[in-house]
Amino acid sequence: MKRTLRGAVSMVLVAALGTLACGAEPEEATGEVALARSAGCGLAPPVAPGESGALSLTVGELERRYVLHLPPAYDSARPLSLMLDFHGYTGTAESEEEYTGLSRHADAHGYAVVYPQGTAFLTEDGDSVTSWNDLAGSRSSGPEGPICSEDAFEYPHPPECGDPTPCTWATCHDDLAFVEQLLDTLEQTVCVDLDRVYATGMSNGGMFVHRLGCAMPERFAAIAPVGGTLARGFNCAPGPSTPLSMMNVNGRRDDYVSQKGVVSSDGYYYTSAADVMSRWASPEAQNCKPATTPYPTSADGLLGIDCYQHPDCATGAEVVHCDWDGEHDWPQAEGIDAGNQIIWEFFSKHSRGGGGSR
Repeated sequence: MKRTLRGAVSMVLVAALGTLACGAEPEEATGEVALARSAGCGLAPPVAPGESGALSLTVGELERRYVLHLPPAYDSARPLSLMLDFHGYTGTAESEEEYTGLSRHADAHGYAVVYPQGTAFLTEDGDSVTSWNDLAGSRSSGPEGPICSEDAFEYPHPPECGDPTPCTWATCHDDLAFVEQLLDTLEQTVCVDLDRVYATGMSNGGMFVHRLGCAMPERFAAIAPVGGTLARGFNCAPGPSTPLSMMNVNGRRDDYVSQKGVVSSDGYYYTSAADVMSRWASPEAQNCKPATTPYPTSADGLLGIDCYQHPDCATGAEVVHCDWDGEHDWPQAEGIDAGNQIIWEFFSKHSRGGGGSR
């Protein structure tokens, strides 16, 4: 997550995530019909089913790394859903896997998870800083002016971004090219249902997921940014020609990446959740009704989860926002795996090009 190196914000890792059934059959075993088989079907998997493995690929001049997890019941003849989970500022692929618990959830529900690794650099103090290029975090000013206040916390400046400028804290590397090549590689080596590829992520990872939804909507069926929204002036959404559902998730008490349209505790300005929803639901995007209505989930009330939507989108997509009673964290506590529950339920309803429920 985006956080000060002074430790102002800490990750809350929850060890007890509830009892999950291992070895669940992939969704296709329940009667689902895969819409598009990838080239990886029929090939030996790059990691052993039921395990996680670190892999790499070269993008331009950079070696990029990722962790892939396949469920125990993986069958190379059966296409399965693929979820990308992006870590936050200073995070790693391995820490994200432990933090969200999505690999355990995937084992129970029969989908694959990949944890991409952001680029890193060392500060003068020897700290490793990792981040994602959400576009906004590598610009010192935007269409609506500076993205931080004059007394904002000064984060380490990524060397690839050139001379230091105010408010710049995220990498300037081409992370879109990394994700494009990563998806191509996974589709060639894993039996993926090409119509059921999804993306989620925490904090800076959630910001990058928002950017992916705007820049690469044709590669995903749905996205779910968590605790992350683009900087003020950088709000975006895909056009109506590409249906893409979004569930935006944040803690009501999050003042670090505030989604209330006010300056965050570190002095940075972010787009409000209301503006994110309105832009995604606008006639220029998914073309939904402007008035919001409740969006029921199986986790309503757990951890204070409350969701609403802009209904009846002309593209068939769903535009949903969920609040929960938390701060800058993944929605989980005391063994309640509510975040993974509502995100997976949402993803499961959507296929690429199909907009709404299959």
